[in-house]
Amino acid sequence: PDDMARRAEAAAGSFRRLKLKLGGQDGLDVERLRAVRGVTDLPLQVDVNEAWSLEEALEALPQLDELGVAYCEQPLPARDEGGPALRDRSPVPIFVDEDCHTLADVARCAQVAHGINIKLAKSGGIREAIRMVHAARALRLAVMLGCMLESGLGIAAACCVAPLCDHVDLDGNLLLREDPWPGIELVDGIQVPSLAPGLGVTSRA
Repeated sequence: PDDMARRAEAAAGSFRRLKLKLGGQDGLDVERLRAVRGVTDLPLQVDVNEAWSLEEALEALPQLDELGVAYCEQPLPARDEGGPALRDRSPVPIFVDEDCHTLADVARCAQVAHGINIKLAKSGGIREAIRMVHAARALRLAVMLGCMLESGLGIAAACCVAPLCDHVDLDGNLLLREDPWPGIELVDGIQVPSLAPGLGVTSRA
């Protein structure tokens, strides 16, 4: 918990909200979140990466709600039979990631979540992602736009879909030592796309 709190405190100076990766096998997820909340008032989201059982999720989510968590991403394994029950009982909005890849998955996700996480690397591209957004809206699902570990090229493409989404989590290029497709600039905690023609990024090659 102390290590995550130190990292969160350091990151809080550069970003406007924090997304925390939970799902440790030591049972200290809530304690980690409490430690983070003790050092920052920034909005918090969590991603559990399929690590909780239904019982663990039902125990943890009310505590996450008390700590002001905006949403919880993929608390259960994909296609877990407990999904509908958790959706109905969770005080925190549930978003699914590993459950949702393409348009064909969206209708089923409405039964287990309050929102979906769309990633261009999963969906296949901008057009499929936009189709997924429209399907989600028809089903009253919230939409988050995420990414994998990607260069600025992937992030720039995702920016084309970002205005249609409720939450945008495009930070994959920030994890690269050297981005092979620079052009996206981090300004005051926000990823700002280039105004150059096309996707606005240029290969270093």
